Amino acid sequence: MTSTSGKPMKIGIVGLGAGAMNMIPELNANPHAEIVAAADPRKQATERFKREFGGEVFDDAEALCASPNVDVVYVMTPDHMHAQNAIMAAENGKQVLLDKPMGLTLSECDDVIRATEANGVRVIVGHTQSLDPPNLKMAQIVASGRLGKPVMIHTLFYSDWIYRPRAPEELMQDRGGSIVRRQGPIQVDIMRMMGGGRVRSVRAMTSATDSSRPIDGSYTAFLDFEDGHAGTMTYDGYGHFNSAELTFGYTLQGYPSDPGLHARTRKRINDLGTMEAEEAVKEASRYGGSSNRPIDYPVSPERRQAFFGLTLVSCEHGDIRQTPTGVVIHGNDGDEHIEVDGGPGFNRRYGDVEVDEMYAAINEDREVRIHDHHWGKATLEVVLGILQSAEERREVNMLYQVPYRGMDVS
Repeated sequence: MTSTSGKPMKIGIVGLGAGAMNMIPELNANPHAEIVAAADPRKQATERFKREFGGEVFDDAEALCASPNVDVVYVMTPDHMHAQNAIMAAENGKQVLLDKPMGLTLSECDDVIRATEANGVRVIVGHTQSLDPPNLKMAQIVASGRLGKPVMIHTLFYSDWIYRPRAPEELMQDRGGSIVRRQGPIQVDIMRMMGGGRVRSVRAMTSATDSSRPIDGSYTAFLDFEDGHAGTMTYDGYGHFNSAELTFGYTLQGYPSDPGLHARTRKRINDLGTMEAEEAVKEASRYGGSSNRPIDYPVSPERRQAFFGLTLVSCEHGDIRQTPTGVVIHGNDGDEHIEVDGGPGFNRRYGDVEVDEMYAAINEDREVRIHDHHWGKATLEVVLGILQSAEERREVNMLYQVPYRGMDVS
């Protein structure tokens, strides 16, 4: 296994797309990480990387994974490439930070599990807002039992996701372009963390209400947990109501909500008119794109989480929810506000927790405690269960669930 011996992990990034623009600021600011390589077929992306970070650049993942200068491969490629890139990294003896989802099928997840275990490397699946410090704190409080057993869990998010600029493959259901596959893993992770991890069954419905965006754009799911509690998760990406109204005005991006933002997002897509024009806007937003987005954009220090909508956990002796700076417990004896350190990052700690956990696991020579390969498969099973339940209009039982092991949050 790779050992960093207390030195920063040397990280190679596979895929310098729009997602990388959210991840690179945090990775660059993390003292446990050193960005040393990147792979992307787009020359403008690798040229910018060379200017900003030096190091090695490659036009394909295979060459990066073979580099002796890389300890950890950070997979940020399109969803249908996640599993194959993770396997490639594992077969080269690299530790793996893998963007969600783990794969498009459970079979792909099994292939990743076999590759990582056969080669003695670790994988963390995530880079999602489920690992924001306040969400981790809520899960820790629930798991501690101080409020008794969990009873109900609810999480909801209303955004303009469906009308953000997309590449053609992102609007193809069979390429993983649905809101359930793309955004569902985040909510499923949140639900499973709060509920102990083991979902018994799923009942859900999805909807696709705009023929010009032929993928599901909203869903509602009911999760029945093995331990006897239940939860609901709702996501609507059609850009009408903005759930930032329920989260103190803060959005996923971290800035106070703009009441007209969603309407402008829909109008922008309509005004573009063609898929080619939309794809050009998407390309401009990627690392190395013409918009030239900076990698060091700070947000308000008063806001310490991404607010992937609102999550509320009801236990026997109290309810827990997020605040901009932590969590609040509505208990039998009144409200208790708990501050949670947001850390030094710039954007939304995108991947920060995973990087720190991988670093600790390598240097302590132990398994990762959060969102490992078995957790990633279990989360995808719930995501696929949502799609199957909606299509067949029936309850779908789960077979591969694992418990939430959690981690300490001060």
